[in-house]
Amino acid sequence: MAAAGQDHHLNKRRGRALRVSLVLNALLLVVQASGAIVFGSLALLADSAHQLTDVVGLTIALGARRLALRPHSSTYTFGFKRAELLGALVNAALLVAASGWIIYEAIERLGDPPEIDGIGVIILALAGLAVNAGSAWWLGRVSGENLNIRAAMVHLAADAAGSAAVLAAGVAAALWDAYWVDPAASMVIALLVIWTAWGLVTDASRILLEGTPPTTDPEAITRVIAAHDSVEEVHHVHLWSLDAEDTFLSAHIVVDQANLHDAQRTADELKTLLKDRFGVDHTTFELECHPCAEPEH
Repeated sequence: MAAAGQDHHLNKRRGRALRVSLVLNALLLVVQASGAIVFGSLALLADSAHQLTDVVGLTIALGARRLALRPHSSTYTFGFKRAELLGALVNAALLVAASGWIIYEAIERLGDPPEIDGIGVIILALAGLAVNAGSAWWLGRVSGENLNIRAAMVHLAADAAGSAAVLAAGVAAALWDAYWVDPAASMVIALLVIWTAWGLVTDASRILLEGTPPTTDPEAITRVIAAHDSVEEVHHVHLWSLDAEDTFLSAHIVVDQANLHDAQRTADELKTLLKDRFGVDHTTFELECHPCAEPEH
């Protein structure tokens, strides 16, 4: 019951963090986009485009979060936990699309960079840095291994780094009239965003393809199972995750037991052991014992 209560509290904190971050980033988007037009900064406009993907991404993350919390049904017996993975992939696609547009515009401007208002860019960059860094920090505190929340956090962290690049462009323009720094900074932002998006795609794809969770070692788990006094053989060991948080395991084990009751007791002992040592949340064993009779009554 205590664990269930902690999970419920964590889910509430995650939902609150996503909602507040969405509101703050939506307000910042309006301010940055207006400032980019007024001050003529491509770096600021690039950051605004990334900010737009933040707002869309946070909306997707929040919707996916609500869908993932729905109970399982006869059609979706595992529930909707992987909805958050789909949200993470959509987020990554938005990041790559925005980055491609930013790089194209930056190349166009590098040869003949237009004049920008450095002071105005500095002020808006500082505001963006505060909002994005603060939101990323908050989401980071509640993300744990949740890929959907982590995707939103990475989104915001990358935008915070982008705001730092915009700040550098504003300082260069205000102090040295170095307007070329503005499109150069926008390219740095775009490359950073592509790098973070690739990490999200890799992590989400691993889970969707039911790859072994990176925090588990199937060989070590197999050795632990085989070392049990009542286990003669282990085969067909499979490890996967639904959502980067819960680890599942299935395996066939040949046990040296006289009846099904003792064989099941061995399986229960192994489940507890795997939970304690490797954090495996859900274990299913196919018991094989020859001969294996029903217990006498």
